[in-house]
Amino acid sequence: MEKIIINIVVLLAVAVNAEGLKSKIDGGNSLYKKGDFEKALSKYQDAQIDEPEHPVLHFNTGDALFMQEKYEEAVKEYEKASYAKDIDLQSKTYYNIGNSLYKAGKMPEAIQYYQKCLELNQKDQDAKYNIEFVRKKIKEQMDKNKQEGKDGKQGKDDKKNKEGKDKDKKQEQAKQAKEDKNKKDEKKEEGKEEKKEKMSKEDAERILKAINEDEKKALDKKKEKQMQNFDWGNVRKDW
Repeated sequence: MEKIIINIVVLLAVAVNAEGLKSKIDGGNSLYKKGDFEKALSKYQDAQIDEPEHPVLHFNTGDALFMQEKYEEAVKEYEKASYAKDIDLQSKTYYNIGNSLYKAGKMPEAIQYYQKCLELNQKDQDAKYNIEFVRKKIKEQMDKNKQEGKDGKQGKDDKKNKEGKDKDKKQEQAKQAKEDKNKKDEKKEEGKEEKKEKMSKEDAERILKAINEDEKKALDKKKEKQMQNFDWGNVRKDW
């Protein structure tokens, strides 16, 4: 089942007694067959001024509206035609109402009118086909909605899991950054201590050197003083 069977039927004016009315309906039908649905609609509506309750006029008016994709308006015209005493006209009217409702997206309601059509004409194979077709479309839509619901839930769960993972990742990164900073600070402190120790050693050597020099100077002065006080005796002169 690939598509719904529309099968719109334009009723002829043979059932109309008034000659003027028949002429208007024939004129509308001629325009309809040429595909000029707007002008055909105007003809049918003009004829309704003379016969506002005529079911054939409402039926054909509904057809013209249907072809212009004005489905809600078409249903209203078809409903007026459904009060006809002619069973065949009633059956066709219900069928077309079903088509209009289907096009308007009201599939369960469309099935009801196809079933009404079958109640009046059990041999209508198009109505049977359309019932099965629309039921299949409804099931497909329900399955699609169900799947979209699952996908939506899965999408939310995936998003939640992703947010959780992102949060954990950020926390891990923050922890790692803190540890790196601590290690860096520790290395910095170690460098300071090492530098401090190195400077202390240099200072100690410098101080020790200064002490040694002071001691040497003091020793040299003492020695010099001793030399000055030393009795060298008479100086001998060689000739």
